[in-house]
Amino acid sequence: MRKLPPVGTRLHGDELWAALRAGSTAPDDLCAKLSERIPSEKVYLFGSGRAALAALLTATSRLDARKRVIVPAYTCWSVPAAIVRAGLIVTPAEITPGTLDYDLERLARLDWKDVLAVVSPNLFGLPGDLTRLQGLAEAHDALMIDDAAQALGASLRGFPVGGYGLAGILSFGRGKNITALGGGAALVRDESIQKAMDEMADEFRGEPAPPGILAAMKGLAMGAALSPSVYGLASAMPGVVVGRTVYEPQFATPAMGNARAALASRVLDRLDAINQRRGQLAEVLDRFLEQSKAIVLPKARSGAVPAWLRRPLLVIDVTLRDELIEALQAAGIGATAMYPQPVHKIPGIEGDLDLRGAPFDGAERVAESLIALPLVEGMTKQDLETIARTIAKLLGRKRMSQWA
Repeated sequence: MRKLPPVGTRLHGDELWAALRAGSTAPDDLCAKLSERIPSEKVYLFGSGRAALAALLTATSRLDARKRVIVPAYTCWSVPAAIVRAGLIVTPAEITPGTLDYDLERLARLDWKDVLAVVSPNLFGLPGDLTRLQGLAEAHDALMIDDAAQALGASLRGFPVGGYGLAGILSFGRGKNITALGGGAALVRDESIQKAMDEMADEFRGEPAPPGILAAMKGLAMGAALSPSVYGLASAMPGVVVGRTVYEPQFATPAMGNARAALASRVLDRLDAINQRRGQLAEVLDRFLEQSKAIVLPKARSGAVPAWLRRPLLVIDVTLRDELIEALQAAGIGATAMYPQPVHKIPGIEGDLDLRGAPFDGAERVAESLIALPLVEGMTKQDLETIARTIAKLLGRKRMSQWA
């Protein structure tokens, strides 16, 4: 049974070999490469993107007594988990479904009292209106953290995502723009935050990093699993659950380590080629999907170059979303619903929420209507046609009321 995986980048042999033979300079080499790509005075490596965000917020909170952090009301659950891990309060803010960006008019009217920081969106590699968000943060003396965990290589008006505000974060997890099978980074452009990070960053990387041999073995296994034929068989096995979203504030915090740093450094060398290929797939896919009046395709804003991670679409008739995912899965397409609930409805987060930005109608609509389509190696024109045909068959071409 052939089936496209939802996301993933196959690692090359020379990259796995670099992990096996990594030396002590590998972390410094990676930091230097990241600073060249995204302007930063100092780069701090961690075992995950959420650990990088938690460390950054913890350091900032030791300089400022404010406790609330604004996040998009629909985002990766790792973002609020990192905020809670840092001992802070999650403040969701409404989004606009058609852009997956903040509703900036409402954000401008929000009560920013006691707000320490605001995290940018950039979901699926689509840059938000980062210039305006940075202006709002500066107007309220809040830290803007430019979250490029899903947008490494994206840019807005020629400036790299991750480089807006005084700090940014990256992730090198299995499903990100590049992978080191784990790892993350905080990019700091503020001297006072750097000093605080220097004093406490090790609190978020105290567990041992995986050895090179383990990274290489995992890379080989992942490469095999990303093959559509192998993935199709594996995902059909009883008990196998793919892409489960978990809210886990007490996450593990291993160090990045030499092996994963060397791996990330080598894969970073082909980031532009990876993003270009995904962009080409998204462009062709859009030509098929734009014919349907039953879906909304979030698009990049003027002046933005996305780093497509997956291709999101929104089903206007939300009652058909799950049925469409099942149909796509049955046709061999690794489509997923992504995050099952908006931030304010995450189970277990209730005691750490500030709901001053409610209601969150847009975020709720996205949570119940979004489908993420794969943009992976091995994807063929036939796969793209299968996606379009499956959507057209189920949703038809009937024009429905636009809500996004």
